[in-house]
Amino acid sequence: MRRMEEIDFFFFWRNLRKHYLWIVLAGVLCGVSAYLVCRYLVPPTYKAEISLFAWGGNPKYENENHLLPSAGPAADDADDARKPRELTQQDIIFGNLLVNDYKELLGSRNVSNEARRRLNLEYPELAEVPYRFEALVLNKTRFIKVSVFSQSTVKAEKAAQIIAEVFSESVEKFMKIKRVQVVDSPQVLGKVSPKTTRVTVIAFLLGAGFVFGLFCLYDFFRYTLRNSDIVKAELDLPTIGMIGICSEKQNANLACLTEKSDSYCFNHILEDFLLLQTNLQYSLPKKNRAQILVLTSAFPKDGKSFTSLNLALTLCGNSKRVLLINCDLRKAEYDYLDLPRQPGLVNFLLGEKKIDEVIHKNVLGTPLSVIRSGPIPPNPTRLLEIFQTSGILDELATRYDYIILDSPPCMNMADPLLLSKLADGTILVVNSRRTPVDAVRQVVDQLRKFDVNILGVVLNRYSAQTAGYGYGYGYGYGYGYGESKSSRKEKAKEKKEEA
Repeated sequence: MRRMEEIDFFFFWRNLRKHYLWIVLAGVLCGVSAYLVCRYLVPPTYKAEISLFAWGGNPKYENENHLLPSAGPAADDADDARKPRELTQQDIIFGNLLVNDYKELLGSRNVSNEARRRLNLEYPELAEVPYRFEALVLNKTRFIKVSVFSQSTVKAEKAAQIIAEVFSESVEKFMKIKRVQVVDSPQVLGKVSPKTTRVTVIAFLLGAGFVFGLFCLYDFFRYTLRNSDIVKAELDLPTIGMIGICSEKQNANLACLTEKSDSYCFNHILEDFLLLQTNLQYSLPKKNRAQILVLTSAFPKDGKSFTSLNLALTLCGNSKRVLLINCDLRKAEYDYLDLPRQPGLVNFLLGEKKIDEVIHKNVLGTPLSVIRSGPIPPNPTRLLEIFQTSGILDELATRYDYIILDSPPCMNMADPLLLSKLADGTILVVNSRRTPVDAVRQVVDQLRKFDVNILGVVLNRYSAQTAGYGYGYGYGYGYGYGESKSSRKEKAKEKKEEA
């Protein structure tokens, strides 16, 4: 898991830039799915509105106003006496209180059931179409707005009209007041749901954001040694090599095997191993005999054997005599070298063969010598103890310039510890994209307990983009020497024509 101080803008920006195609694809899929659902599966809902004015006053006074005098000589005087008087403050307060009563009455089951009954009687063909309505009292006014929602425009409009009629009758029936007037006749305002555009945009953002969040969580918990700064901060070790990703599908394990050609061909993997070779020259003490190196890793498939073989090939490029010994007795390696697996190191340790009989010399036409592991023994650790006390490395050190021991992984194994005590230095190979920091830290602590000389860390499958740097890996530049792919193809075509 990462440290919280590493969670900054560049952490999110790096994940967005690295996975933007998947993020956009997820957003597009969610957006298109939401659009299709809204367009073809969700029925549209329409809205109709009607505005009512709820006039309130003293009900007793209003009822008295309905008692008109009979015609006669005193009719004019009676009319003058019974004319509505001007509104008082008490009438205004009473009217405002009635507005809340109107709203509660409008939302009652009595109004709802009566309106539904009349709708079903007058429009039986729309009985199966659902609808709902809601009332809104405008702030500090006595205007009531009734909104009806239905999948049918006809039912929405008719329901608004009938609800207004039932409400007026209910006010007169229960409150003895006839003061509700229709201000705006019912009108269909259009489709209110689903809001296809809004839902599509929200679905796109949610889908893209969800996938982006998953990538960020994965990167947060998958804390790997992706650059030299993390190696220094977490392990307090130098980074002596950063090996990129081999782009060639053929002979990927032999990336540093130079082709015999008159012209220079740029090989970025070879350049990485040349830099590793240079760092090793400054890390190892000068000796009159062979330098013995142990390459190990935390887990299998971290690139330990790949690094061991290509480092050996790189060292052979300087006309150095290099011996590569496969000390991982639990599995067979280097099958791609077309060398017989037996006899190997196990046969020598069991006394079945002499050391010269198990050494394969001039491998791939280079000064490289290889000792394969041989048959898988029942107790590899015991055989490595014999290898440790046999003193055979002292004899081989007089014949070669470098001896590379390809060790098993360190997790839960004693083999690397036995081999490291025989070497001048140990190199820890980690997969910069996969190996967790915690696992590598355990390996380093274990090696330090036995006073092993750890020369440094080699970051395999390194990429500047995943490392969090703002520049790309420097493999695309064009130096003033070397051949491009097009020129090599042209030369190959000319050779074919000559043949």
